[in-house]
Amino acid sequence: MPLNRVDHVLVAVNDLDAVTRDYEVLTGRAVSLRGSHPDYGTANAIFQLENTYIELISPVGEGPFAQQLRTHLDEKGDGLFGITFGTDNAQVTSEEWQQQGLRATAPQPGEGHGPDGSVRQWRNVYVPSEDVLGLFLFAIEHVSDASTRPIAAPQGPEDATFHAVDHVVVNTPDGDKAISVFGDKMGIRLALDRDAKQWGARMMFFRIGGITLEVIQRYGDEKTPAMPLDAPSVYWGMAFRAHDVAAAQARLASAGVNISDVRKGRKPGTLVATVRDKSGGVPMLIVGPDPQADETA
Repeated sequence: MPLNRVDHVLVAVNDLDAVTRDYEVLTGRAVSLRGSHPDYGTANAIFQLENTYIELISPVGEGPFAQQLRTHLDEKGDGLFGITFGTDNAQVTSEEWQQQGLRATAPQPGEGHGPDGSVRQWRNVYVPSEDVLGLFLFAIEHVSDASTRPIAAPQGPEDATFHAVDHVVVNTPDGDKAISVFGDKMGIRLALDRDAKQWGARMMFFRIGGITLEVIQRYGDEKTPAMPLDAPSVYWGMAFRAHDVAAAQARLASAGVNISDVRKGRKPGTLVATVRDKSGGVPMLIVGPDPQADETA
């Protein structure tokens, strides 16, 4: 049973209320739902977008996962914590991962509690970080209906909001090992593998469910050495899509967010802008179509 999407992206934060307010400003959307995980000792806020959702998550109680989050926050502060891949059958995914040499668990039941007493249920398949480049990732099969995660409502003109995630960036010391894990063992399509000498890196694009997992092996230089081959890979940044990058940039600038000017993107026919603060410690880019490119095409 192949993975079929990036189900959600986890961002670990110390102050859940504050970062939730920041993400309402950043995305231009109201939070989809708030909740807690009594079995995990965590609380969360979810922003459901068109192709995935962002889960802001904080430790609030006791439990192994809460302690893992606290350790991460103590060592690294707020920032990207993990990726969850979606599956329609957790049992089959567990078996297939095991057949590929990953030490996957049997499906583990979980549930989230809403402030209104509602309960969402799922089944997760975990794999040790040592088997997946040192990253925290797992697969999820939702038991509850998708309607329990309503899309985050826009708080202004739709074109100026974030409507989807474009890509998530992973820095790795070993591109071949990344291809083995994501491509061979997890079955995610490798759409691009190129030696980008102009940027000092090997760039690998894995595509799943309309999102790109952009894995970068930086060659390093005298100023910034390459990662040691035995170092763990790390989640680095994330890019959101906006229908109108200029409108999104103007909206955020007027709200007091430190954001760059709009510029041409590396991908032909795109515009981008860099968000410099209020992102929960996540290096963040906005990307969207360049209307002038459409006019001249």
